[in-house]
Amino acid sequence: MSSIAKRAETRGESKAANGITGIITTWLGEGLRWALLFPALRLFVRARVYGSENLQGEGPYILAANHASHLDAPLLLASLPLRLRLRVRVVAAADYFFSQRWKGALVRVVFNAFSFERKGAGSMSSLTQAQRLLCAGHSLLLFPEGTRTQDGQLQPFKWGVGKLALDGSVSVIPTWIDGTYAALPKGARWPHPQKIAIWFGAPMRFAPTSSPLSIAAEIERQVRALASADQARRNERTKV
Repeated sequence: MSSIAKRAETRGESKAANGITGIITTWLGEGLRWALLFPALRLFVRARVYGSENLQGEGPYILAANHASHLDAPLLLASLPLRLRLRVRVVAAADYFFSQRWKGALVRVVFNAFSFERKGAGSMSSLTQAQRLLCAGHSLLLFPEGTRTQDGQLQPFKWGVGKLALDGSVSVIPTWIDGTYAALPKGARWPHPQKIAIWFGAPMRFAPTSSPLSIAAEIERQVRALASADQARRNERTKV
């Protein structure tokens, strides 16, 4: 057998091994979520989901959500249908969630997360990795504000989400989650009992000629519109 053929065979075996490992890791994570994570969430919060009809098909989607709490990602994962949850990758801050090996391994398995550099030269490499995941058919759950809000108010979206949305085959789902700031704000150690509302907006697509900044601003506007709809719903309930 030639050296070229041997290298090709080795690459094929490596891809097969990685594929098997990926499947095992995916279902291990799902088992841990159902056995431990989701029951723990239900001890403190009750979530109601609106707009699930906007999550049709297999994606890939960019789920662009506001970020108020460490509860956001697990609650959003719990609200997704299984077919999407198994294929979604959570964008997690490298400097926080992957600062220690054990922590990185935990969030990689339980949250199906991947490390994303928020600052510096590594941020462009992280964007490239995110684009590769989308091209491979994975959906992304990300928080375009870049960090948790300090005061419960929505912060301006960063341009990176606009860069990722330039792929015309990807739909962006504007996502609003309400109640997590009250349940577990930044700096709190334990969650408080709280009702949560999760809104999935209509899918959005953008032309490849669009500006990443203008795309980010439009996604932010749609998330704010979902927040207004949620506020109107709560106002109506108080009148009854």
